[in-house]
Amino acid sequence: MNPSTPTLASPARLAIAAVPVAGFLATPLLPFVNGPHLWFGLPSVLVWTALCVVGTVVALQIVEASYRRSGGAELDAAELAASEVRHDAEEDQR
Repeated sequence: MNPSTPTLASPARLAIAAVPVAGFLATPLLPFVNGPHLWFGLPSVLVWTALCVVGTVVALQIVEASYRRSGGAELDAAELAASEVRHDAEEDQR
């Protein structure tokens, strides 16, 4: 793979996606979350988990947008076209 080819799993993108995962994994260790607290009338663990889910969605959107901006959309389109050609060739052999 040449250096100009975008990589979805680059270190920066993995770091962005790891932030909400770290929040999930740290849930039992955080005293302000893991206790008899209510946030907005709900248990704090439930609210924290919902925030981590929303954070995961946002992080993955940021990762995908970054990948597409760096040329990933063109790479994906070329890969799809190549796979369709291979699929058509396999069907012609049958």
